[in-house]
Amino acid sequence: MIVEKYGGTSVADVDRIKAIAKHVADIKKRGHDIVVVASAMGKTTNALIQLAKEVGYANNDREMDSLLSTGEQQTVTLLAMAIEALGVPAISLTGYQAGFITSNHHAHARIKDIDLTNLKQQLDQGKVVVVAGFQGATENGEITTLGRGGSDTTAVALAAKLGWNCYIYTDVDGVYTTDPRIYPQAKRLEEITYNEMMQMASLGSGVLETRCVEIASKYNIQLYLGRALETDLSKGTFIMETKHFEDMPITGISVKEDYAIMRVLNIENDGIYLGNLFQLIAELNINIDTISQQISKDNKINFTFYCNEKQSDLILQNYKEEEFGYKIERILGFVKLSVVGVGISTHSGIASKTLNTLTKNGIKYYQITSSEISISLTIEKKDKEKAVQVLAQAFDL
Repeated sequence: MIVEKYGGTSVADVDRIKAIAKHVADIKKRGHDIVVVASAMGKTTNALIQLAKEVGYANNDREMDSLLSTGEQQTVTLLAMAIEALGVPAISLTGYQAGFITSNHHAHARIKDIDLTNLKQQLDQGKVVVVAGFQGATENGEITTLGRGGSDTTAVALAAKLGWNCYIYTDVDGVYTTDPRIYPQAKRLEEITYNEMMQMASLGSGVLETRCVEIASKYNIQLYLGRALETDLSKGTFIMETKHFEDMPITGISVKEDYAIMRVLNIENDGIYLGNLFQLIAELNINIDTISQQISKDNKINFTFYCNEKQSDLILQNYKEEEFGYKIERILGFVKLSVVGVGISTHSGIASKTLNTLTKNGIKYYQITSSEISISLTIEKKDKEKAVQVLAQAFDL
C-alpha cells in the first residue's frame, strides 16, 4: 500500500505518462493498492500563468487558483486513461473529489482535513486512484491551491491519512549534501532525519518543501525521494527517524536565495508597533523567517525580520506608514547560507570552523542565527557559490 507522487518533469509528455502508467499497472497487477499523485505536465503551470497575463490578469488569486488547478487535472486524467489502456481499472480525482478541504487562503491554502470516503470507495472497487496534486477546495466549494510544493504536500497528506508510505519521484535521484550544480562533488544521502530535512528545506534546499516533511514527521510516514521509474530504492534517499554515526556532525548545506530583509529603525519599546505589525503579517498568512531585535541606549528598538521576496511585496502592498507610524525598509542582494546536522549540538567547534572558513576565503557574513541542528549566516549573493564550495570541502560533504 503506497502513495506515489510524480513531478512535472516526470509527466512532461505522452511517452513519460505511458511509462509511468505501465509502472503503476505492474504494481497493481502484483496485488498492491496504489494511489498516484501527479503535478501538471512540464511547463504547463508557467504557460497558464502567461495566458493569464495576456488576458489582463490583475492579482485575482481566486481566478488564478481556478486556472492553475486545470494543469494537474489534465495530467491525472491522461494518466488514468493510460493505466486503463493497459487493462487496469483507474480513476482520476480532482483535489476536491479526493476530499481535500482547505482554508480559504487562495494561492497558499492549508489543508484542514481530508474526507477519504470517495477515495476509499474507489480503492475498494479495485481501481488505481490518480489524484490531482496541489489543490483542494474550501468548505464552500471554492477551488484553492496549496502553494509551492503543493503536490508533494498532497501526496504526503494522503499517505498520512491512509497510514501508507509515500514515494516522491522527480528528476533528481535523492537528497544531496548540497546543490550539485554549485558543488559537483556533493554526496547523495542514503537517509536523512525528518528534522534535518525540514531544516534543509526551510533554509533553501529545493528538493522538498518543509510542509510535506513536517506532515511525514508528525505522522511517522516513511518518505522516499528518488528518480522517476528507478526501481532500485538504494539509489534514492529515505527521510525517516534514523540515527547517524557520531562522526557525521554536518549533513548538508542549504542556501535560501529568495530572501528579503525587512527592517524598521528607532521603534518605541512599548510593544504596540510590533503587535500591530505581527497582526498584519498573520492576516496575510505569512510565516516570517529569522527575527532580530536590538535595544539602543535610549531604549529604542531596531527590528529586523526575513521573508521571501513575494511575501515582502505583499507586506509592502498592505503596510501603510501613516497608520503604523514607522517606515519599513526592504533590503535585497543577500542570501541565507546554512550548515545543517544533528551533530551540531554534540560537537564543539562547528561554528568556529564555519566562520573561520568563510573569513579565510574573504567572504563576509552578517546576521548569524543557530538552532540545535543548524547554523545560518547572511552573506552577499555574489559570494554564494564560493561559500558553498569552501564549506563543503571543509566539512567533507
